[in-house]
Amino acid sequence: VVTGAGSGIGRATAVEICRRGVRVVGVGRRAAALAETRTVCGDGFTAVAADVGTEDGRAAVAAAARASTPRKTVVVHNAAAVGETAPLGALTLGGWRAAMATNVEGPLFLTQALLPGLGAGSRVLHVSSGAAHGGAEGLAAYCASKAALKSVYESLRGELGPAVLVGSAMPGVADTPMQRALVAELPAAHAMRPYFEGLRAEKAPAGGAGRPPPAAGLDAPENVAAFFAWLLFDCPADEFVSKDWDIQDAAHHARW
Repeated sequence: VVTGAGSGIGRATAVEICRRGVRVVGVGRRAAALAETRTVCGDGFTAVAADVGTEDGRAAVAAAARASTPRKTVVVHNAAAVGETAPLGALTLGGWRAAMATNVEGPLFLTQALLPGLGAGSRVLHVSSGAAHGGAEGLAAYCASKAALKSVYESLRGELGPAVLVGSAMPGVADTPMQRALVAELPAAHAMRPYFEGLRAEKAPAGGAGRPPPAAGLDAPENVAAFFAWLLFDCPADEFVSKDWDIQDAAHHARW
């Protein structure tokens, strides 16, 4: 099960998993985008147009996963929402709740919905962020939601293990529609805008999937997907659950 499979890291991850011969239930809010992912993946991809931030959406995903009758399941909680890029004085309760619904409630309660079908050896990967480890001005909703997601991972890791392995990984900054939209929404005077614009200006090619991230600039979604696939299928169980993995950590680059 891969959420946010209609574009960016989610699409690349779905493609990489399908390439390994594993059936994928790909989830996203846009049916047309999921159809494009299926074109690349082929018949091994089942599209579920659903919003994981809603109960009905999560129920639809769980039903599709049950229909695939796997012996064990891997879940990639990739879907995310930045929410409002606004200072405190302009932040709305609706914007705050939208970020929490997708980034926290979605992964937590989708795992709950999938739990009856998660056989021994199943793996659940939460897509984390550097935002989980520190705040940023104007991004309170996103940063707080990612910090909460890290706590969800840490809580479920002990609760569901060792039968179901629960992990977390930071993909770095990748060249995705979400990243481009974030930069476009930031005010010109925002402290982080020069940082993101600098990453794009210095963008270095990742060299294809399975290569370490570029030393400067944005990474390729396919590279992140190769990292995630290694964590899901090749990383030893005790290591998978051990930490919030960071794609930028060169200590593991030679392994994938």
